[in-house]
Amino acid sequence: MSGWMEDLEKLNKLRNDNLISEEEYEIEKAALLPSIANSPDSKPTYNLGGLGKAISILAVISSIMGLLSLIAFANRASVINDIKNGTYVSWADIDNADTFVGVSTIFEILIGIPLAIILIIWAWRAAGNLEAWGKSGRWSRGWAIGGWFCPIMFFFVPYQVISDAWKNALSSDSGQQRNNLWLAGFVVWWIGYALNVIGSMIGTDTIDDAIAGDVIYAASGVTTIAAGILIAIAFNQMSKRHT
Repeated sequence: MSGWMEDLEKLNKLRNDNLISEEEYEIEKAALLPSIANSPDSKPTYNLGGLGKAISILAVISSIMGLLSLIAFANRASVINDIKNGTYVSWADIDNADTFVGVSTIFEILIGIPLAIILIIWAWRAAGNLEAWGKSGRWSRGWAIGGWFCPIMFFFVPYQVISDAWKNALSSDSGQQRNNLWLAGFVVWWIGYALNVIGSMIGTDTIDDAIAGDVIYAASGVTTIAAGILIAIAFNQMSKRHT
């Protein structure tokens, strides 16, 4: 049960016990449920505790996959560097290094896709909660989904939609205007994405290019580790305001 529903039950009990007047009851109810004060039709709300836990778990797994990717690309860069320096490297070592990179990449994708989907669902439902509570964010509810797919806007709209879900929740503290962990996680994630793009642009025309590309991909693994941890903690905090 949502926190505001529990508070409403307590308020109803106070009225039934004649501990508060009808006027006081209506004032307190309007404060708890601003949407009811503004509309005769109350809107459903979502308990995001379960989704929040799923995001946190997947984000931690994503961090583990980031560590795996870091090791895989660093290992292959080391193998290629040995070849460059004339050190004997067997075909089995080369094949194992490539396989390790391929497997780690597949695992990252398999974790990244459901994480992104659940995160979008969380944002959509959190925006719906704000509407039900009579509160508004910087973007309408549709942007909780559309913001992830619009060029340029995906750099900031998803962050702002989720940030508003934190700031404008009924249980939010007026002094806490921003979740710095979510901000840091979002920024670090984009840094990792940029590193992946740069790594793919370098190519493998020369042995030095191959080494440089793997080093950059390894650095992207570091950002995945950091982003996953930050996002896991942030969504654990933010989901508590929507339960």
